[in-house]
Amino acid sequence: MDFDLIKHKLKKNRIIFLIVFFSIYMFEYMVTLTFIDRQNNGVSAPEWQLALHYIDYLLVAAGFVSFALLRRIFQDEKARLQLLVIPNLMYFISVIALYFIRSVAVCSILAMLAAFLLGLLGGMVYFCMSLALSQTDCTGKVMAIGASAAILLQYLLQEHLDIMFGLPVILALGFSATLWLAVSRPWTWLAEDCLPYERESSESRNDIRKRLLILSLTVVALSVIGTFYDTQMTRLNVQTNYQEFDYYSWPRLFVIAGYLLIGWIGDLKKQKYVPIATLCVTMFAVFNPILFGELEDYHLNMCIYYTCLSANIAYFNLMFWNIAKETRYPELWAGMGRVVSGLADVVLAAACLADLPLNLIIGIDLLMFVMLVISMAAGGYLLIGQEAEKKAEDTCAGEPAMAPEQRLKLYAEHCALTPRETEVLEMLLTTDDDLQRIADSLYISRRMVQRYVSSIYEKTETKTRLGLFKNYMDFTVE
Repeated sequence: MDFDLIKHKLKKNRIIFLIVFFSIYMFEYMVTLTFIDRQNNGVSAPEWQLALHYIDYLLVAAGFVSFALLRRIFQDEKARLQLLVIPNLMYFISVIALYFIRSVAVCSILAMLAAFLLGLLGGMVYFCMSLALSQTDCTGKVMAIGASAAILLQYLLQEHLDIMFGLPVILALGFSATLWLAVSRPWTWLAEDCLPYERESSESRNDIRKRLLILSLTVVALSVIGTFYDTQMTRLNVQTNYQEFDYYSWPRLFVIAGYLLIGWIGDLKKQKYVPIATLCVTMFAVFNPILFGELEDYHLNMCIYYTCLSANIAYFNLMFWNIAKETRYPELWAGMGRVVSGLADVVLAAACLADLPLNLIIGIDLLMFVMLVISMAAGGYLLIGQEAEKKAEDTCAGEPAMAPEQRLKLYAEHCALTPRETEVLEMLLTTDDDLQRIADSLYISRRMVQRYVSSIYEKTETKTRLGLFKNYMDFTVE
C-alpha cells in the first residue's frame, strides 16, 4: 500500500513557514554568491575571480553532502539540533566579516567558508522541505512562491537599495527560523531518525537506484546544455566589472517564470507532467548559443537563459524531493540535484567546453537533449495518459482498493484497539507530531498519550513508532 494513501495535510501555518523558510534560504544563496563575486571584483585578478566563482560552487556542493554525513555521524538528538543552529551562526559571522575585510587572502578564505556553510545550510533546508512537504499536494507551489519571493526581493534591493541593507535582516531571519526549528521541533525527524520515511519501499531497491541514477544523468545533461551561456556571461561580467554586461540585471526576473511554470505543473498528477514540461523548456536552451552571437540582443538571450535555468532547477528540486523520502538516506538525496549540478558546472568550466566552436556546441546540446529524452523514457517519466495510469494499476496489482480510513479501522479492530487508542494510532501513523503535539491535538495530557501508546505497542506487538508503521503497512486484509 502506498504511503500517499495515508498522507496528512500540514497545518496552514506550517505551509506558510516553509514558504518563508525556503524564500530566506534562496535569498541567502543568491545574494551570498553574488556578494562574493562582487567583493572580489577589483580586489583580485580576473583569473582568480573566475576560479573562486567555481570553487564556491564546488564548496556549496560539498556543504550539501557534509550535512548528510554529519547527521549520520551525530545520532544524539541534542547534537542534531545543534547542527541546525551552529552552522547558521557561523555563516552569519563569515558573511558580515566578508563585508568589512578587503585583504585578498582573507577575503578568499572567508568567501570559501561562507560558500561551504551555505551548502551545509542548504542540505538542512532541502531535507526539511522534502520531508515536511511529502504528505501534501502543494510542494511545487511552496517551492515556486518561496523562490519567486526571494528573486523579487533580491532584485528590488539590488536595484534601489544597497544589497547590504537587506542582507543582515535576512541573515537574522534565517537564524531565527532554524532556532525555532531546533526549539519548537514541529517535525520529530529533525532530531530523530526519519519516520516513517525510512521504511522499505514497495519498489525494489534496484528500481530506486535506477531512478536516482536517471535523475542524476538528467541533471548532468541539463548542466551541459546550459554551460555555454553561463560560462560566457560570467566571463563578460568579470571582464567589464559588472557594468556593460550585468549578470544580475532585470532579465534575472525571468527566473520567476521558470519556477512558477514547473512549480504549478508539479502539483498536477503527482508531478507526472514535470519531465515533459522541462523538455519543452529545454528545447529553447539548446538553441540559445546561436542567439548569443548578437551581443546587442543579450538581454533577450538572458531572458531565455534564466527561464530555462530556473525551470531546470525547479525540475530537479521537485524530482529529488519526491524520491528522497523513499531512500535510506533522505538527508543526502533531497539536495542531490544541487550537488550534481554544482559538480557538473565546475567540471564543464574546467574542461573549457564553452570555448569549442559554435557548431560543435550546438551538436553537443542536441546530443544531450536526446540523452534527456532517452533517460526520462527509460525511467518511465514520459508515460502520460492511459499508459501512465496502466503502469500505476500494474504497480498496485493484487492490492485491494480501500480507503485509508477503512484500512485503519480494520487494523484497529484486528488489534482490538479502543476508539481512543485508534485516534492516537491515526496520529502516530499519519503525522510527524511528537507526543506533546498529539496530546494537544486530542486535548488530553501527555501522560495519557504515553499510556495509550504503550497499550498500542503491546496490542500490536511492536516496540517503536517505526515498527508500528511497518506492522501497519504489512497488515493484510483477509
